[in-house]
Amino acid sequence: MAADVADDFVIAVNEIATNAVRHGSPEATLRLWVDGRAGLAEIRDQGHWPAASGSVPKRPAEHGGMGLEVARMVCDDLRIDATRSGTHVRLRMKLR
Repeated sequence: MAADVADDFVIAVNEIATNAVRHGSPEATLRLWVDGRAGLAEIRDQGHWPAASGSVPKRPAEHGGMGLEVARMVCDDLRIDATRSGTHVRLRMKLR
């Protein structure tokens, strides 16, 4: 993974992991792996996503809460899965 791509991936993972412990549950897990030509990260917490569809309203930057939007902008794919046991977010970044 090129250095600039890796930097973006680290920022995205950090934003989602921070959200997990700040808004989800005090304990969260992070799993990182490579699948073919992509790096993947999955963050799981025991919190419950407010919208089962995974959508999030956009807010102006001055109100904070831009971490999810930043992660969406830099990653090739971002998926949110809300279940009864908690929420997990999967990020995918091509190795380029």
